[in-house]
Amino acid sequence: MWHILDLILIEPIRIALLFVLEAAHRMTGSYGLALVILSIVFNLVLLPAYHAAERVQAREREIQRRMAPKIEEFDFAFKGQERYWMLRTLYRQHGYHPVYALRSLLPLAIQIPFFIATFGLLSHYAPLTGSGFLMLADLGMPDRLLGGVNVLPILMTGLNIAAAYLYTRGQPVREWVQSLVIAMIFLYFLYDSAAGLVLYWTINNLISVFKSLAYSSARPSFHSEVEKCS
Repeated sequence: MWHILDLILIEPIRIALLFVLEAAHRMTGSYGLALVILSIVFNLVLLPAYHAAERVQAREREIQRRMAPKIEEFDFAFKGQERYWMLRTLYRQHGYHPVYALRSLLPLAIQIPFFIATFGLLSHYAPLTGSGFLMLADLGMPDRLLGGVNVLPILMTGLNIAAAYLYTRGQPVREWVQSLVIAMIFLYFLYDSAAGLVLYWTINNLISVFKSLAYSSARPSFHSEVEKCS
């Protein structure tokens, strides 16, 4: 099953990543710059998908906001089967099903195949070995910039948390906690990874900060548009 998923989903992404990386290297002569370009290119390619995911998430939040007073009332007034049937009636009135809550995971679902493909490609990409970039002596090895400490994964995580904070401002606390957990998972998996791979995700997270700022500033009008369509 995994082999089939890898073949039809991950491998095409890996091939596209490699194509852009090698083209960028031929253009710049630097693997560090090529990784920066790779991150920018794929963020631009995925922008429509992220925008669509944001619309779906906004609709989910709006429905949850509308139902919240009644759910709180039901939690206080009803128990057991009675509460269950009252909730079912409420969900039917709003055209909602509890499984729709998974829509809030769409941005993560978009990232996962790209994370797997990028990890598989850049963790073992031989040309990165011995290639330096700015303060990074070897993009094929962990950065070890501060004694034995890898600084780049920590910077990557800081940017990830900043983007999550900006994106989830004014949203339920669970969304912030979910984003924080994801940031910690990325730190765990990437801390001892090749500096080139971490550089890619650091640029990715820097772009995410700017995207989160843009979404935050646009969110009031964006959500009013979603509310009209609901």
